[in-house]
This record gives sequence, structure tokens and C-alpha cells, in this order.
Amino acid sequence: MRKRGEFLSIQNGGKRLSTRHFLLVHRPGQGRDARLGTTVTKKIGGAVIRNRVKRAIRETFRQVRVDLPALDLVVIARNGSGALSALDVASELSPALTRLAAEASR
Repeated sequence: MRKRGEFLSIQNGGKRLSTRHFLLVHRPGQGRDARLGTTVTKKIGGAVIRNRVKRAIRETFRQVRVDLPALDLVVIARNGSGALSALDVASELSPALTRLAAEASR
């Protein structure tokens, strides 16, 4: 997802799932694949840190994308996420994404 309107519609009408360093907002998607949007504010850190967090989120999503149903997902980074390594991000987001897949299959 790239457009502000898409992000806002998901954030205003989606279901929320929290982890320690991330907030996942999701809703059923219109397409056949899962789509991802990320939000990392300047409070997290400078551009290098924000981009590192976004890359780690995208990589984790890429690894579990096959298991996810068609949904639109926005991942919002919270305070402290800038200090996480890519492995830490994956270990925190993977169970949450697996939980989303299980909830959607019901």
C-alpha cells in the first residue's frame, strides 16, 4: 500500500493486534494477496533507523505472506522498536502474523 487514504481507511476501520513494539491493524482485503503498509515515525529515530525497522518488517512479512489470507495490514512501530535487530523484529511479528492467519481462517 502506498496511498494515505488506504492507510487511513484501514487504521480507522480495522481490527487491532498489539505486541510490545508494534501495533498491527488489519481488515479483509479486496484482492487475493495480503498487502502490507508500514508506519515508522521520527520518534523511533533517524532515517537510517526508521528504514532498518521498515526493512525488517517487510522481510518478516515476506516470509509468512504465503500463510496469510487476503488482508490489508498496517504495521505501526512503537517506541523501542528502533533498538531491535531484524531477528528481534521477526521473533516478535511472526507469532502475531500467524495469529492473524489463524483468526482469518475461522
